[in-house]
Amino acid sequence: MSCLGGFRAITKEELEKLRAVSREDRVPDYLDEMDTVDTYDVDKSWDAMHRALCGSKLEFGDTPAPGCWVVLGGEVLRGDRKGEEDYLVVCKSPEQVRQVDRFLQGMTEEAFRKLYFSMDPEAYSYPMDEEDFEYTWAYLSDSRPFWRRAAEKGLWVLFDVDQ
Repeated sequence: MSCLGGFRAITKEELEKLRAVSREDRVPDYLDEMDTVDTYDVDKSWDAMHRALCGSKLEFGDTPAPGCWVVLGGEVLRGDRKGEEDYLVVCKSPEQVRQVDRFLQGMTEEAFRKLYFSMDPEAYSYPMDEEDFEYTWAYLSDSRPFWRRAAEKGLWVLFDVDQ
């Protein structure tokens, strides 16, 4: 499986349509047809992003906020139940999006470097090196304009990834 992740900024109306769809149908085919305001793909960097921002843990949850909300924090729309492991969808509210925006605008490469190299290498199970750090930092830092636009427009943000 490719484990490619990305963000989609959507309106409340689109979110309500998604919530009305059965969980098993909240998959790429459906999401790709949604009206999105903005998107940002993060390739496979989402795993290291989340682990670095959440103390090496790759799990759903809302701590430590607001860093946890970048990837797997927020309302889980798919992925936390048996049989849903193949595709994850997590929603961030407009307030969470604003907090993520402020958090990421203040994130420096030096600060993220400390977080990244503090990850548990056994939990991450990929080589933690300068190349992977640069790859992860590039996607995280380049996501800031996406978060800014979504925050300014009061949008909801979905993170989705195929497992």
